[in-house]
Amino acid sequence: MRTKLFLFFLIIIGFFYRLYGLDANYSFWTDEEHVAIFSRAILERGKPVLANGYSTGIYQWLQYWASAVSAKIFGLNEFAIRLPSVFFGVLTIWAVYLLAKELFVNSSTSAVRRQRLCRRREESLRLRPAPSGAGLHSGPPSEVFVPLVAAALTTFLNIEILWSRQARPYQALQFFYLLGAWFIYKLTKEEKFNWRYFLGFFAIGILASLMHGLGLVILFSGFIYLLLFSFSLVKKWLPLGILIGLLLSYIFRLSPSMFTTQLGKINNLFYYRVFLWHNYLLLVFLALFGSLSLIFRKRKEWLIIILPLVVQGIFVSFFWRQPFIRYFYVVFPFFILLASLGLVKIVEFGKKLGGWRNIGIWGLLCLLVSFQVFGVRKIVLIPQKTYSLNEDMQEIPEVDWKKIYNFVGEKLKKSPGSILITNWNDLPVWFLGEGKLNYLIRENELDIDVVSGAKYLNSLEKLIFLMNKEPEGYLVVDSWDDAVPEGVREYCHKNLRRELEVDRLYPIQPRYWTVWVYSWGI
Repeated sequence: MRTKLFLFFLIIIGFFYRLYGLDANYSFWTDEEHVAIFSRAILERGKPVLANGYSTGIYQWLQYWASAVSAKIFGLNEFAIRLPSVFFGVLTIWAVYLLAKELFVNSSTSAVRRQRLCRRREESLRLRPAPSGAGLHSGPPSEVFVPLVAAALTTFLNIEILWSRQARPYQALQFFYLLGAWFIYKLTKEEKFNWRYFLGFFAIGILASLMHGLGLVILFSGFIYLLLFSFSLVKKWLPLGILIGLLLSYIFRLSPSMFTTQLGKINNLFYYRVFLWHNYLLLVFLALFGSLSLIFRKRKEWLIIILPLVVQGIFVSFFWRQPFIRYFYVVFPFFILLASLGLVKIVEFGKKLGGWRNIGIWGLLCLLVSFQVFGVRKIVLIPQKTYSLNEDMQEIPEVDWKKIYNFVGEKLKKSPGSILITNWNDLPVWFLGEGKLNYLIRENELDIDVVSGAKYLNSLEKLIFLMNKEPEGYLVVDSWDDAVPEGVREYCHKNLRRELEVDRLYPIQPRYWTVWVYSWGI
């Protein structure tokens, strides 16, 4: 009962931390606008299709609908569009606990019960008791603390909170990944093939895939685990599994060439190593300790924690073109599980050295080391209104796009004959409305952008030609986008009138990215 109360307390705290300050409606960042415009399309047209007929098919389909339902209830604003991720973040706390309990409590409890039953039988037959080293100890195993430790870390880690506040599908993928692992582990514990657990896993994989294409990796990891450790259960269903895989490949438009052509061309392993080593060194150490304890005990079924990390790590390092931590973040709870086990094992080691009286010393030491390594930014003790996406790796421009496009919108109202040029397509669609963007200044071989309907300008020469042709207009360009044609920024700095310059979203950020608004002929 105390365990359930503590978990309930963590869930309430986790919900409050993730919700606190979200109603400030800070500006979306670039990828969030993608979700916002299709969620708005659902409210306006009943389906995620823009006015020009463009849709993304099943890509992020579930994310669009979840945000649209939230916006229908709470209004079309940043808070409502982001709210589904808050709920998935809270559910992740519960899912981490659920999986850890199944792996480290239920399995150990079953072993203890079997041992006690054997002892009773031995006593009834007046046989010698089993050797003292056989089986598990009769008291509660140390692993019973792993679920609560993992749930607590998930509740208070800065990275878990901040991604639970974004209008992106990665927090939902975390939840689905954990729940899928739970279903697969329950399936492999059965003596016969259990369709309920298999269908649960398959449904989770499909839901995750409708959130993001990375959800397919959940199905891939699960089937690998089944083939490696429960082949006898699934061997007669293998043809069906292959058929399902081919069907999913057709639906999601996958082909072997998409992966084989990337071999040897992509290597993002160094990026993710820097992410973990320089930001979560203590967790790395604890996770390694936890992994070794599993390997030495030869509990192969507990490799269900390690396998998702390996599969996802290989996929995002060698097959996914862009290295962003959010692509590895979806399996971060498995990293937390290993670190939680490592921490429990270290405390258990302290008990063996000097008894339970030394656990307080070991716990205090771990706490001091954790604060020294994590710093105040890795673990959140006091809820904050803002969380920067760049606390770990500086990779996402956090700029007040709302301020920028409110300014541009007012300028366009005063000069209705002006044209608008930007280097991002979805930002003006969300803030100004569909059909308001005239030109897109990006390196692209297409003539028309399918999202905004704007015409492409793929060189400085074409931009200059257009400015000589059009009497007046506004141009919005940022310092981050590497697809802006060469020389455009320098030309604008020297020849156009600077109307506005914005370089941040929050008062204090790890890094600032500048966005300029220029005009000509005004």
